[in-house]
Amino acid sequence: MKPIDFVENKLRNLASKFEGIQIRYEYRSNTRSHLIEVIPLSFFEGNTEYFREETNIEDEFEHLFPNESIVFISESSLTEIKHAHFELGYNKIKFDNVALIIEFIVEGYPEIVDSKGFNNYALAA
Repeated sequence: MKPIDFVENKLRNLASKFEGIQIRYEYRSNTRSHLIEVIPLSFFEGNTEYFREETNIEDEFEHLFPNESIVFISESSLTEIKHAHFELGYNKIKFDNVALIIEFIVEGYPEIVDSKGFNNYALAA
């Protein structure tokens, strides 16, 4: 298995285990670095289950591919994703409002969903 395939498979598994995270992945061939951005930062601060999964991915990657590096980053990190070629969890754009939380679904027809998960077409007007 190639390093990129390994990372993409692990990230799919990670996204399926932890709802609400967004993941972007970039491989930089000049440094042989695999950058993985996971947001929001508030999701995994203090989340020991997530931290354990991330550590397992890092350990397994470093064992299988000792000549390459893997780095997990988040928002406000000095390192940032410039050209993501793989993304998970970006199929919805969320807008938080004190009065109402709505989501716009990007793929297909735009649909408005209220904070309880029901379609609310009145909000579209």
